[in-house]
Amino acid sequence: MPQRQNLAAEVTYLDPDKTRFFVDAFEDLNLELTGDQTYPRVRVKRAFPLTCDDCFIVVQDRKGKEIGSLARLDTLDRDSHQAVEDELERAYFTPRIQRIAKVTVANRVPRWEVETDRGPRTFEIYSGRRDVRLLGAGRVLVQDADGNRYEIPDYRSLDPASRALVEELV
Repeated sequence: MPQRQNLAAEVTYLDPDKTRFFVDAFEDLNLELTGDQTYPRVRVKRAFPLTCDDCFIVVQDRKGKEIGSLARLDTLDRDSHQAVEDELERAYFTPRIQRIAKVTVANRVPRWEVETDRGPRTFEIYSGRRDVRLLGAGRVLVQDADGNRYEIPDYRSLDPASRALVEELV
């Protein structure tokens, strides 16, 4: 019979009432735990970046050792919430594709020309089947050949030509 894991024993949750994040003069994220200590230059990562971007945030020290996890960002004080949100935005920078101007293929390499919420972008992907993923509810994640990610929140809301290009690939 398989043994069950005790998740509560495996994860250290940080008490939001005793947790404060702040950005120092060098623009590094720091963690202060009331009654414990301060951790300089911490890293924050989403445990489930594709499905739950504001919950289960893992906090690591500068060497990558886990300090603990936050169950939800919205339980932090406003300044801490903003500091962590800004750091996650930098770590998970994902422009949103608003329109696909064209997709061309040369030597079996698809080249996308798109308009995003961060301006126009041109990129190549390795494989349409592997690098264009339908995540559900019309949400599409595209990964380019350099590992950068782009998101289409709902491809069904794109203009007809862009929607047709996405539907060919998903």
